[in-house]
Amino acid sequence: MSQAQERSAGDVLLDLAYSGRVVLDADEAEERVAELRRTLAFGYARLADPDFDGHEGRLREVLGELPKYVEAFQLATKSFTPR
Repeated sequence: MSQAQERSAGDVLLDLAYSGRVVLDADEAEERVAELRRTLAFGYARLADPDFDGHEGRLREVLGELPKYVEAFQLATKSFTPR
């Protein structure tokens, strides 16, 4: 598979969630989504910081992936059925 065709972990996780293979109870998913949203906010704040001396391209790449995780965890709760 070429680099352009490589699927990101976020894409794979989303596919698994859509197919019902990733399931979480609502509380667990809510915690994960909250953590991811905090991470997104922190990342965007870092990009806005004029003193940020990190790898902007890599940070933007990661920030582009995290919303896929949020969506996957939200979908995963819809697939969850308690036993």
